[in-house]
Amino acid sequence: MKSISKAYFPAVRIFVFLASVIFGTPFSKAVVVVPAGGLTVVPSGNDLVLSFATTSPKYYTLQTSSNLQQWANYLPGLAGDGTQKSVTMTNATLGTQTFYRFVAQTPTTLVLPQSMAFAILGYSCGGIKEQVSAGIDVTNGCITGIVNLSTSCSTGGRGGHSVTHTAAAVVTWDFGGNVISSTSTASGATVNPTVPADTAGDAVYNVGSVAYLVVPIPTAPTGVTAVQSGDQFQVSWTPSGVNPVSVTTSTVTAAPVNSTAPVLTVTVSGSATSGVIPTLQPQTTYQITVVTTTIGGSSPASAPINVTTSPATVLPSAPAVVTASWVNSDPSGTTDTLVAGWQTADPGNSPIDEYLITITGSDGGGTYTQTVSGTTLSASFNVNFTPNWSVTVQAHNAAGWGPVSSAYKLGGL
Repeated sequence: MKSISKAYFPAVRIFVFLASVIFGTPFSKAVVVVPAGGLTVVPSGNDLVLSFATTSPKYYTLQTSSNLQQWANYLPGLAGDGTQKSVTMTNATLGTQTFYRFVAQTPTTLVLPQSMAFAILGYSCGGIKEQVSAGIDVTNGCITGIVNLSTSCSTGGRGGHSVTHTAAAVVTWDFGGNVISSTSTASGATVNPTVPADTAGDAVYNVGSVAYLVVPIPTAPTGVTAVQSGDQFQVSWTPSGVNPVSVTTSTVTAAPVNSTAPVLTVTVSGSATSGVIPTLQPQTTYQITVVTTTIGGSSPASAPINVTTSPATVLPSAPAVVTASWVNSDPSGTTDTLVAGWQTADPGNSPIDEYLITITGSDGGGTYTQTVSGTTLSASFNVNFTPNWSVTVQAHNAAGWGPVSSAYKLGGL
């Protein structure tokens, strides 16, 4: 879903109605921000009557702001049904400066996936029809509804008779519109959506046989903190402007300041409020921001914080679980390939930038070395299989070379 009437979207043509021009009241009292042609404004004493056309199944929310930055819902949203709607803004031309806007959102349809519907109904003849009635459960805050299922199957033979199979399920969805649970119940049951919206602005509404979910676009996260641990930042934050459980993803960005180091980005799923930014460069200042996302859209970035990493003082650990094996064996020649592998070493407090692999052969087989990047965990050597070989690996970061791993011994073929 997305807003189609945000005042700060450059792609949207905006009409701004100024109270001082139209209504003869002070400019600072009321400003209406709307999409072009989307609203009529009629003064009524100190009130404003805002009228607008709706379409189904869009969801319309009137919002207010004192600074065009932070917006709050003025009234519960209205489900579009193709009719003209009117909202009265009481004493809109009095008091402090206020801005108004409408946000129109395209909802998510609440359904039971066909595979789950088939598991309950037991039949699917050309598809299963669903009739959904849903609302927000006052006891647990979840989205709950009844889904009535039906499918018509031909009995075959002469006459072309058909049989309609029916069933119903009690279904719970999360705030991403995903099914959490479904349980068979009596066919024909209904649910009374007595709570169409919660205090966070999440809304469920029913139009005909279809149920829709609308979740607000979050405001910028607050309370962002970052603490260095080794070569990583442990970042935490607090979602804002939405029910925290409605957050589907959060994206954390660490952008280096006055440095050629790469920008680091991590996305965490669900309603998690912390994440890890890895492979930090030493003695580098990073500007950290967080963006939270619901099915309604993504928030603005949080207020940035700057954190400077420590100098590289901790060497990486010895790589663990070193192994080796033969491939492309050539028992009659000397073109056998030894492939060494290992697990990532603990990086210390700066990223591993390279590994040194050393193999030593018995009986005069010789010693060979190779370096690979810090993200590579294997190396190949073309050597004769005849002697026994000893393989070790060593990791390097900005503080220097760490200890050598335990040796892995590989015999001839």
